[in-house]
Amino acid sequence: ILLALGTTMPKNQNKQLCHSANTTTAMSQSALPQEMYDILNVLDDGSTVAIVTLLGSLCPITKAHVQAFIEARRLLLAEESDIDNDSNRPPCLETFQEMVGFISVNEDAYVSPKFERNGEILPLKYKERVELVQLAITDVGPWMSTEEFEGETCLTLQRCFPRLSFIHFTMNGADDVLRYRKWRWARENNRFITMGRKGDTEKVVQAAAKRGLNPAYFVMGTELPDISSTAVRDALSERDCSALAEMLHPNVMKWCLEHQTSRQK
Repeated sequence: ILLALGTTMPKNQNKQLCHSANTTTAMSQSALPQEMYDILNVLDDGSTVAIVTLLGSLCPITKAHVQAFIEARRLLLAEESDIDNDSNRPPCLETFQEMVGFISVNEDAYVSPKFERNGEILPLKYKERVELVQLAITDVGPWMSTEEFEGETCLTLQRCFPRLSFIHFTMNGADDVLRYRKWRWARENNRFITMGRKGDTEKVVQAAAKRGLNPAYFVMGTELPDISSTAVRDALSERDCSALAEMLHPNVMKWCLEHQTSRQK
């Protein structure tokens, strides 16, 4: 969603409307975490802010999911990265003064059938998966939060900061984009940022090039380490703490191990 610059409004006028004291629950359309409000409130009038959202089953959320947001931020804000992603930033892409990110989680009704087809039951319920997302982003920064439905916070941000311009990017992994051919949906008012995944990145790049997409509407991010939630669940079943430490945030790992033990009693 491309949200245009609206009528100028004093910086502090909508603070009470936008802020919620409960910053640990999923975002609603009427609230913004105080710390996120603060980093946006100090921006100059007319600043451009990227909104990056991700919707997934996240059963559970891994380090790769969080790293995707960190790399997206570095790419969009043209910051230095430990991973070489400078060449991925399209020259025609707007200059952004800030980026905010939001994660939303698929409902149980959507996720459960995937497990049932393999004769399994859903290992983590919706509320548990949301809780693990919150644990995983605790130390990322005030620019990260959660929302109940993907993209719902775009309207909140536009209402709270009509003096700023917001551009929304939906983020996916290259494997997901390839499976559903999501490059077909990219356009100026429906932008994508795709994080590379070994074996799928080049196929997505070729498909986007063949379609002649504007690279500012379909941004290719860097290729990230391949960490799957399936591999995490396998490591959990074996209580392989060494492998889990490579794939999960420490607090997520602790939660998963403790709850796995309690369910086995």
